[in-house]
Amino acid sequence: MTYSGRCACGAVCYTIASAPIRGFQCQCSDCQRDTGSGHSSIFVFARSAVAVTGEVREIERTAVSGAVKRKGFCPNCGSPIYNKPDEKPDLIGIYVGTLDDASTFEPSVARADMPGITSIPRFPNSRMAPGIALISCRLGESQWR
Repeated sequence: MTYSGRCACGAVCYTIASAPIRGFQCQCSDCQRDTGSGHSSIFVFARSAVAVTGEVREIERTAVSGAVKRKGFCPNCGSPIYNKPDEKPDLIGIYVGTLDDASTFEPSVARADMPGITSIPRFPNSRMAPGIALISCRLGESQWR
């Protein structure tokens, strides 16, 4: 399976020549900051399968868990493209919103990694999609496993 995607302005494009290793939704404060929303949706791939064209600017940030990550984004429009965890140099997280076709995204996990949060609130009468585990990470755990 091949994937492709781009930033909002089209200056950064990518192709991925493999199936994703996993998909997840993360509600940690780091991912909220990356997307400007309540969570991020991420597909994890082998870095060797991802080819990026166009200028990507990277910043280094330390997550609440202590993990160091390199966030890649388009310097023209600011779209977040990827997340490279230093502790997992063979993996890259691609933000699902940048895919040309995100219809195959099926998260296996919804995660939170916020100090003091031990569970994720659910809305009355809401249902989780089948097969999704709802868990709360504690400091030091990793969503990349």
